[in-house]
Amino acid sequence: MEIDYLSMTFDQLMEKQRMISKKYNAAYSGNASQEVKNQILSHMDAIRQAMYEIGYRQSFAASDSDDPFKDSII
Repeated sequence: MEIDYLSMTFDQLMEKQRMISKKYNAAYSGNASQEVKNQILSHMDAIRQAMYEIGYRQSFAASDSDDPFKDSII
C-alpha cells in the first residue's frame, strides 16, 4: 500500500504521524518482527520528509514574493 504523503496537508500529516506512532508502540510492545517495525519507521520517515517539503515550499514561496512583513533590511 503506497500512500502519497506529499498530497496531504500539514494537519493530516500530524494526525497520520500520531496514528503510526501508536501502531509502532503496539508493535514494539507486542514483540513484532524487526521487518514490521522497519516498515512502520519508513512511513514515519516519509511523513517527516513530507513535512519538511511543505515547510520548504512555504518558505520558498514567502521569499519568492516580496516581503510580507515589510521588515526586510535589504
